[in-house]
Amino acid sequence: MRAVSGRLGSRGRWAVAVALVTLIVCAAPAGAAWASSSQATPGTSAAPAAGAAAPAASALGDPAPTITWTLAPLAVVYGDPVTAQGTVTLQGSGTSPVADATVTVAVDGVPQPGLTATTDANGAFSLTFVPTGGGAITVVLADGTTSTPADLLVAPRVTWHAGATMPWGHTKLFFTVAPASYAGQVTVTVYHHSKQVAVVDGHAANGKLTLAAPTFGIGAFPLHVLAAAAGDLGAAPQQTATLHAGFKRIAVGSKGPYVRVLLGRLAALRFRVPGMSSTLSVQAGDSIVAFQKAYGLSRTYVFAAADWRKLDTARIIKALHKSPATHIEIDKTRQILMVVKKGVPYGIIAVSTGRTGNTPVGRFHILRKAPSTSTWLGTATLWRTMDFYGNFAMHGYPEVPPYPASHGCVREPMWVADWTYRQSWVGETVYIHY
Repeated sequence: MRAVSGRLGSRGRWAVAVALVTLIVCAAPAGAAWASSSQATPGTSAAPAAGAAAPAASALGDPAPTITWTLAPLAVVYGDPVTAQGTVTLQGSGTSPVADATVTVAVDGVPQPGLTATTDANGAFSLTFVPTGGGAITVVLADGTTSTPADLLVAPRVTWHAGATMPWGHTKLFFTVAPASYAGQVTVTVYHHSKQVAVVDGHAANGKLTLAAPTFGIGAFPLHVLAAAAGDLGAAPQQTATLHAGFKRIAVGSKGPYVRVLLGRLAALRFRVPGMSSTLSVQAGDSIVAFQKAYGLSRTYVFAAADWRKLDTARIIKALHKSPATHIEIDKTRQILMVVKKGVPYGIIAVSTGRTGNTPVGRFHILRKAPSTSTWLGTATLWRTMDFYGNFAMHGYPEVPPYPASHGCVREPMWVADWTYRQSWVGETVYIHY
């Protein structure tokens, strides 16, 4: 038995793209069609090629020869070989092998030059070749006798790697596709907490593609990767991989990209921050404790694991009152002040109310505003004072602990009191509640 190897020409109706990932990858179960086509398919035929007249007596003998063969595997990734093997016999009063018969591989009925083998003394042949496309594969004898067809599935080879993954960022995915002629669409579906959160896609060009997968949160982000049919290549079984967005403990003085991510998320949830920075300032510590107060977390000024987990699922807190559309709400239980505009929080800050619980509860109005005032308690200066009832006021103060500590006023951090002062006017409604 003699065999030759060759490369199948790029003919065929379809093919499949398979994502072979270079990070944490788990291949999704293949579909039934892919699984069944992975088996060798035997077949026999004594009929001539389509369109050819059946000879009265075959050039290889009388009766006409019969081809019994298999093609395996029936589903391959671009660059992997397949093998066609079988026997050629004469089915007369007995079964006789046909030796020295030339067998040629055909794709969709078209013989492929160079992809030939010769049967041995037992009528057997074997031919291994590397297909570049799929289609209906047959083997043909010199007299036109053609085997039954076997459908070959060829998938492009897709490899990729991911760049750095940050929480609330975009992770770049770098794809390489073979053959480079593949120009189909590659789609990546992103999941988080078992929910689909994003779909990104693009078309490969010259065998390359870069996509950016959003990772808006922390923890695991499973990805489903699928390359669509294009030209003589078709859709592949879905592949999966997982990105992981971590976090770091953040405290006053911490530096790095996680600080900027944290401040960005706090601002998105309407907490006032002293600006975007890669260094966590003392003032930004007030923003952290405002978040901890609002969501019932430990008031530590340190952003640790429990805080990141809450940030992962947090939504903007709701205002207790919808009317008037613009007003101030002070929550004595959570020790926060909320500037509300159009019925939704516009800015949230940490405050400290009366340590004896004497800060009054109810609906009030700003009675007076003063850039700074002295206090009847001594020489202290109250910054950006806004009176709302008797001697009770909102104002900036150097010490704003995470618990009620004032004599009855609503203390605000000095760095944010000026912002609160600018948002408000004499006569504005102020709600104070538990």
